[in-house]
Amino acid sequence: MTRPVRQPGEKFVMNWQNRARWEHFSPAELGQPCSSLLLDALERLRAGLGAQPLPIISGRRTKRHNAEVGGAIDSQHLVGRAADLPVGLVVVDAAIFAGFTGIGDVDGFAVHVDVRPGPLVRWTY
Repeated sequence: MTRPVRQPGEKFVMNWQNRARWEHFSPAELGQPCSSLLLDALERLRAGLGAQPLPIISGRRTKRHNAEVGGAIDSQHLVGRAADLPVGLVVVDAAIFAGFTGIGDVDGFAVHVDVRPGPLVRWTY
């Protein structure tokens, strides 16, 4: 995958210092660099869940790890624009409302969310 073209307002951040803006997610759980648009959408999604934590199963991946888990060759995980979530926690409509543009679901629950450029893309596992 080539270096991603930045979307309007997007920054790729490392060791983010703006803990007030992204207080619920850490570089350790998401990997780095990570898209500021992903972090913003994750915070909106978490706010919609109330005080409930939003665990991240997988964030940014290396090419090797992505291949080991069977990820797509052009996975948004490779550029820090995607996160995987536990099944049963987030309904698809909440992910759409939070601003995600790539959503993979299982039985109506979002398990993959990303901020890929372009219109909404959805798929079912």
